[in-house]
Formats: sequence, C-alpha cells, structure tokens
Amino acid sequence: MKKYTIFFQLCLFSLFFVACSGDDDSVLIEDDPINGDPITEKPFENGIFVVNEGGEGSISFIPNDLSEIEHEIFANTNNGEDLGVFVQSMFFDEERAYIIANGSNLITVVNRYTFELEGRVESGLDIPRYGTIYNGKAYVTNQASFETPDDDYIAVIDLETLEVEAEVNAGGVVEYIEPHNGQLIIQNASYGMGNALSVFDPNSNSITQTLEVGEALNSFQMNQQSLFALTSEKLVEVDLGDFSISAEVDLPENLQGSANLQLKDALIYMTNANEVYTANLADLSFNEEALLAYSTTSQFGSFYGFVVADGRIFIADAGDFASNGKVEIYDLAGNLEAEFSARIGPNGFYLN
Repeated sequence: MKKYTIFFQLCLFSLFFVACSGDDDSVLIEDDPINGDPITEKPFENGIFVVNEGGEGSISFIPNDLSEIEHEIFANTNNGEDLGVFVQSMFFDEERAYIIANGSNLITVVNRYTFELEGRVESGLDIPRYGTIYNGKAYVTNQASFETPDDDYIAVIDLETLEVEAEVNAGGVVEYIEPHNGQLIIQNASYGMGNALSVFDPNSNSITQTLEVGEALNSFQMNQQSLFALTSEKLVEVDLGDFSISAEVDLPENLQGSANLQLKDALIYMTNANEVYTANLADLSFNEEALLAYSTTSQFGSFYGFVVADGRIFIADAGDFASNGKVEIYDLAGNLEAEFSARIGPNGFYLN
C-alpha cells in the first residue's frame, strides 16, 4: 500500500488552519528617471524561498543577507489568494515559479521575482509531487491512488495553455524528477517503497530505461557525468553515459538509514538522526565525525527540508506539524548563521 507524506498522515487525524497575515507587500511601480518607462521592482529576486506544507500551505522568503524572513508572500501579493492544501514543492523556468499543492491537485504559476499570480493548472493532476521544465513544457510526477503504485504517472503540461496534454504511466512509484542531457531522470521510490531510477524520453513521452539501485532509495543528485543515489544501506554511483552502476559502497553502521543526499563541490552531504555527515566525492569515503548536529524534539519532522547550496546548509524542522516549524542556516563549516521561525511543516528550500 502506498504511504502518505508524514504530514498528510498526521492531518488525517487532526485538522488545523493556517491564518494568512501580514502587511500588503504589493509590487511597486516607478518611472525610469532617464526615459520615463515603468520599472517593476523584483522583491524576491535574490534570496531563498521556504515551502511551508501547512494545511493551507504558504511560501516564505529569506533575503540572501539573512536579515529577516517574510511569510505568506503569495497571499500578501495577491489579495489574500491561497495556494491550496499541502504545498509540496516548487520548480522554475526563467521567469516563472510553479508551486505544487498536492492536496488540492493544483499548480499555481507566479512570476518568480514578484510573485504575482499568472495562472493555474487545475486539471489533469492527481497527487502531484515534483516537477521540472524541459524544452517549453513542464513534467510533473503524480502519485495518484494511494492503494497502488501502478497508476503513478508523469503529467506533461503545455506552458502556453497551462493544460495537461499527456499523462504517461510510469509503471511504478514516482517522486523526484530532474533533467539531464535531453532526458529526464525519475526516482521510482518514495517513503521507503521503491528501489529504482528511470530515464524518461520527452521526445517520445516514454520510459526508456530503468535501473535498480537498492532498497529504500530516498534521494539522488547529479553532476556532469554521474548520478549518486542514496538508499538505506548504500551510496551508489551511476554512469549517466550508459545508465549503469559504476560504483557502490556500504554505508558505515552509524550511517545506516541516512537520507537527503546533496552534492556540493568535492563533498557528498547526507543526514542521519539530527546530524549532517559528509563523504568525499572522489573516492566515496565517509568522514567519521558529523559536520554538525542541531537541536530537535520532533518525532518525524527533523530534516523535513535539507539543501546545501550557495555556500550554506539549510535545515527545516517541522516540529509537531501543528505549530510553526523552524529554519536553521549554517555555513559549510557547520557554524550557525541564522535561525527563523517558519510556518507549519517547512519542507524545502529554493534559491532564487
């Protein structure tokens, strides 16, 4: 049987509501002092979006200088409009951000710099999870019925009309999806179920290859030549040239069950319990000591979001999933730079 997200499971037993609040942060328009043309300010051009899964979810924004956090930026910009139930993730093209709410089977499209509403995808979705852009179209994984993985599919979305033009059955669980060299790589595993990666050809809208990498696959990352996949017991390197396993190493005993694989420069990062560990990318050797440990009392929500990017480590803790979570930001040496209160269920970070 399929599993709900942790947050979705808890919400089956308790209802809660998130109140949108804050001052009106409407986009300011001024005249260019030289030629009189209007200039649109871009209040969200340089910083980090935080996805708050919530009941009615929301997006927060932290500027790159880490000076503050601004909550409910979509509602504040769009006269109180909401994003739907259980905001899951975001993906981007050059000018727009696409915000997935899987409890409402909805994708909200906004200008990525001003957050002004541009449109919505309101049909053809069934528990959408993650998306990516390739060659003018969006590709979004959908988990569909929780009773079986056999109906999971990839929705192909025309970005001009914001209509789903094809639903391609994946033949198994689908989760993360990322472009690489004219193809899309899909993780066929979610919440402890599934062990494979697949290659999706956007020209034929079909799965062309599938590779089993290990039980309880939980995350993957790519660089130019290789893909690295993290299972509950192994770190696996996949040659992207022929989509075959080129190396695999067992996780040390203390790192069994690690998750949230990230690549940055010469290091691999992963999380275990309340700690962050690293491995050397060149030889896949693990560093015995944790890079950092953070304080958490959450039973299920520790490292509910984790990203290493732009010289920083971003951690989201969902706490009890009924009250505000928190965000902690560290430098790459493991020193705390900033801490903020998030909204309910912070689950991901996206740099803009």
